[in-house]
Amino acid sequence: MIDEPIFRTFEPAGERESADSPVHRLAGISVPRKVGPYFSTLDRDLVALGAYAAAAGHRVAREECASWARLGSDGGFELCADPQGAVWAVLLDYDEERRFVSSSPEAFAACLVELGDALRVILTTDQPAVASSAFETLQERLHARDPSAFADPEDWWPRVLDDIRDTASAENYAAFEYVDAEHGKRIVTQAGTITAHPEERLWDRLRAAGIGPEQVLRIHTDLQPCFMPGHYCSMWLAEVFPHVEVTHTISYGESADSRAEGIRLLRRNAGGTDDGTAAER
Repeated sequence: MIDEPIFRTFEPAGERESADSPVHRLAGISVPRKVGPYFSTLDRDLVALGAYAAAAGHRVAREECASWARLGSDGGFELCADPQGAVWAVLLDYDEERRFVSSSPEAFAACLVELGDALRVILTTDQPAVASSAFETLQERLHARDPSAFADPEDWWPRVLDDIRDTASAENYAAFEYVDAEHGKRIVTQAGTITAHPEERLWDRLRAAGIGPEQVLRIHTDLQPCFMPGHYCSMWLAEVFPHVEVTHTISYGESADSRAEGIRLLRRNAGGTDDGTAAER
């Protein structure tokens, strides 16, 4: 069995595309096929966002984005190059504000490689100092490769770094109550881990055991379900469990400051030492 290549290289656009089309802009650019939960792409995916959306049964809410060139997905938003070459995160079906990602497809591809290299260290080492050093090096290299990607803490790359930091710095649990035909009502819990949120891990576990969405009665999380790259837990929970009451103990919010405060409170509630590091961005 031959393993798939690690990278996807974009082919030259067809004759139907104009020379100044964003699709032409991607020709020859290579991106990793998968980088943790934060990015994935397939060779068979159509490149023009409008065509991709139509094939997948979705729509591009903002017409000006339909011709943009799609590099891949972060699990919720589509990552696309505009006519000027800037990369943005675009949410299909909804008129959600787009989020700036990178100054160019080349910069985005280079930063993805840096992210993948760092995650291989962070997710495999059992030495906190090694993981911390890898994360600090990642921050430095990303800032050096594309400073404009970090101009606003609410842009895509700062949120990715926040997610890695937050999932590594505090213990976070989710609980699902569901009905089992054999045992009646049951409550199960699951902790999160670095780059994986507890509600994601728990639903993967229950689904693998044959539990369907209709069997779930209630969901509770320590930390408010997020709207972060690679996860978008608030979005998928609402889509998969529209009938379920979802509650949380600590707010996470929509800003860098509110997210830092949420992690600080989570650490304090868990009995961890609040040395202020959770608030450092």
